[in-house]
Amino acid sequence: MSYLKYFKSGQKILLAAPPGDGAISRTETLTTYLQEMGKGHFDLLLPYGGHEEESYPFATDMSLSLTSEAFGLGLKLSCHFSGRRDKDVIRVQLGDDLQVFQRRGSPRVDLQAGVRYTKGRGTLRTFRDQWEKNIRILHSGGDLSKLGTFPRRAINLGSGGVRFDVKAPVEVADLCLVLIDYGQSPPICSLAEVVWTKPTESPERFSSGMRFVSLLDADLKRLENLIREQQKNPLAKEELEV
Repeated sequence: MSYLKYFKSGQKILLAAPPGDGAISRTETLTTYLQEMGKGHFDLLLPYGGHEEESYPFATDMSLSLTSEAFGLGLKLSCHFSGRRDKDVIRVQLGDDLQVFQRRGSPRVDLQAGVRYTKGRGTLRTFRDQWEKNIRILHSGGDLSKLGTFPRRAINLGSGGVRFDVKAPVEVADLCLVLIDYGQSPPICSLAEVVWTKPTESPERFSSGMRFVSLLDADLKRLENLIREQQKNPLAKEELEV
């Protein structure tokens, strides 16, 4: 099946990975860019950088799904991991089940919340491992009082990502471990990537939009519930996901 109508070189594609054996239910989605199309396959560039040991742990024939958009429509297609072409380039074999659908807006809200974050670049596997360690601790049922008080800040929150001011320097594709405390324990913990930045009045900070890369399904439901409650606030806005 030809996908030339819908896909072109450089196109942004989100690649969703399965939770893995024995893993708790999660959503894990990487940003990639279409580098080259071949007969039945895509070569995809991952923008995170880093050394080989920091690359995402793909396994041969791992089932994946990709989503993108063209002509204002959403695209979804199954695929599986074929191999690495380079440190930052992977090849996926495509299925024959392309779905084209109407994209919908996702609600977003402005609120004050406790936020902690750690930022890095080229550390995808390390940050992913640290995220998994954090969620095991947060959901173990143990005493979380040692976490202390989170600095409160203004955030814009959606089910797919979050926006808040980040200390410079910050660049697109930077990775962040983000903890959000909105008054219900445990805090929501996500691995996120910076998808855009813009200057603020302070030269030391940039407003940064982040997309959630790794998030527990249970935490996603908590976010959706929080957003529904906050939508009663007239400042809530309807926007597309970051």
